[in-house]
Amino acid sequence: MTTYQGPATLLVEDGRKFEADANLTKDQSGGWRGTLTFHDVPLIPVLLNVRDGHVLVGNQTGEFVRQNTSDWTATAGGPLTITILGSGPAPF
Repeated sequence: MTTYQGPATLLVEDGRKFEADANLTKDQSGGWRGTLTFHDVPLIPVLLNVRDGHVLVGNQTGEFVRQNTSDWTATAGGPLTITILGSGPAPF
């Protein structure tokens, strides 16, 4: 599979978990990247400075980094979207 669109869970270093919608792609070299969109507005301040973590898709995890923590997009009362870059095997 070279793309995945669907539910995912962000796992951060301190053990917290955040539900998200993932839009992920894998290139021919096996590298992967994409976006995570969070709909739980009260969590947005917690998520803004996440620099790395793991994303869980089904029962597979993938490690990622956020190269730019100012890359997020959000609308008033709406979802927060962050961009991630895989740093290991893809979780899909």
